Order: sequence, then structure tokens, then C-alpha cells
Amino acid sequence: MDNVDMMAEQINDLIRQAYADGTAPTECVQLLAQAVGLAVDPLHQLELLMLVTDTAGRAARDAAGRALRGEGCPGGKPATWTDIGGAASLSKDTAFRQFHGGDALSWSPAARGVRQAVRRPAAGEAR
Repeated sequence: MDNVDMMAEQINDLIRQAYADGTAPTECVQLLAQAVGLAVDPLHQLELLMLVTDTAGRAARDAAGRALRGEGCPGGKPATWTDIGGAASLSKDTAFRQFHGGDALSWSPAARGVRQAVRRPAAGEAR
């Protein structure tokens, strides 16, 4: 058996481990990322990278859900959309919409938790 066959076997083993029942989403991302590092063929790397990005998105959604429920948060206090957006370097509105898979785009801003602030001119400022 040559090195390429051994690498292919290792990659397939990592993929099987990643998609095995009971594998945590973050562990799945790590296993798939290891598989990318072993792949030699650029098209196989691309295929694996797409699996990594899809799985990472699912892992991020899982982590946001746990944060909203307060699982693992300091004091068990549920996170807010502002907390989640800040951790992901996104606005709270974008984090909310991504969590709800785009379904929330048709919701009113108030239903999404967006509050419209009316800017009042400062003293001495022209309107």
C-alpha cells in the first residue's frame, strides 16, 4: 500500500468518525479539518472544505442555541442576541437572522428584536 492509499484511508476514517452518531458538532469540524490537511488532490480538498464550512455553520448554530438556553454560560444566564452577535463579530440582527435560517427576514423589525431609535439633533445642531 503506498502513501496515497494510506492517506485516502485515513481521510475516509476521519470522515466516518466525524459523521458517527454522538459526535459533537465542534468535534466533527475538527475531524473534517484534519481530513482537509491530509488531502492532496485540490478537488478533494475543496469537497472537504465545503463539508467543513457546512458543519461549522451547524456547529455555530448549535453553540448559539446553547448560549440562548444558558448552557455553559456564567451563572447559567442565557445570552442575548447582542452577546451572540458580539461573539460572532456580527450585528445582533444578522446573528438572529442566521440562527433562524433566513426565515426571520420576513418578520417585522420589532419581532426580530430591532428597535428603531429616533435620532434627535443635539443642542445647537442644525436639522
